[in-house]
Amino acid sequence: MRALLAGPTAAERAAGVDTSLPARTTLASLRIRAGTATVNLSRPRTASTAFDVSLRPARAAQIVYTLTAIPTVEHVLIRVNGVDRATFLGSTLALKSPLDKHDLSKPITLPAQPRRVPKGHAAADPRGVQKRLVSLGYLPAEAVTGAWNARTSHAILAFQGWQRLTRDGIVGPQTLAALENAAPPRPTSTLGGRRVEVYREKGVTLLVADGKVVRAVHSSSGMNGYTTPSGTFSIFRKERNSWSVPYQVWLPYASYFNGGIAFHAYPDVPARPVSHGCVRLPVPEAPFAYSFMSMGTRVTVF
Repeated sequence: MRALLAGPTAAERAAGVDTSLPARTTLASLRIRAGTATVNLSRPRTASTAFDVSLRPARAAQIVYTLTAIPTVEHVLIRVNGVDRATFLGSTLALKSPLDKHDLSKPITLPAQPRRVPKGHAAADPRGVQKRLVSLGYLPAEAVTGAWNARTSHAILAFQGWQRLTRDGIVGPQTLAALENAAPPRPTSTLGGRRVEVYREKGVTLLVADGKVVRAVHSSSGMNGYTTPSGTFSIFRKERNSWSVPYQVWLPYASYFNGGIAFHAYPDVPARPVSHGCVRLPVPEAPFAYSFMSMGTRVTVF
């Protein structure tokens, strides 16, 4: 392990041997007991980056490969700075981060034969990502299902928009690293009471109570030629199912704040402005937003 952490020698590098393990990582302890190798590594505490996230599978694979060369080792548990970080789950590498709630306290049997770790970034655990989105205000607790779905993708779009990342709804290395490092969104206004803030460029609507964000919701405002006007308004009309006369379509959970412009549910809420002036909300999020807004609730459009 010490030789592995020291990195390739000059001769090995000349022969094309490289390492994915980060510099300044040292061996704090290594214990082998009853077929289990528990390795505890020490490294400087730094914020996660997309590059760091993308290398996690290869890093863990190098350590597992090294330790399972010992005939008596059947299980491997990797700790970093005293915290359980990785193991193998069957033939699949399981990584633990603030987003990933795998229980790594119990080592899991490795496959009989070594298998290559697939290239590419570490696959994100949906339940861990959903729980992180809950903690940041992009999802409600009941949305934690452990499976990827449209609701999670919409929450990721809102997160990406707020963080000014590429909005694709996919949890790749850049988004995963941002999720680990992010803080909950902060509203522009910290005044008391309930208010709503619409950020057209980011595609995010904040539901704010007493200066704190209750929910951050993916949204789509008016497209070119129908741009949702900026300014401060108030909710003056609410209809559980509103009929749009100009466009001959039902608008569920409609809360009007500027003439015929309203927040409402819509099945298609892409990562760009596409409406005729209204603020579209994903169908699963619209009922909560509708109940959050009452007559007179202040709305600010940025």
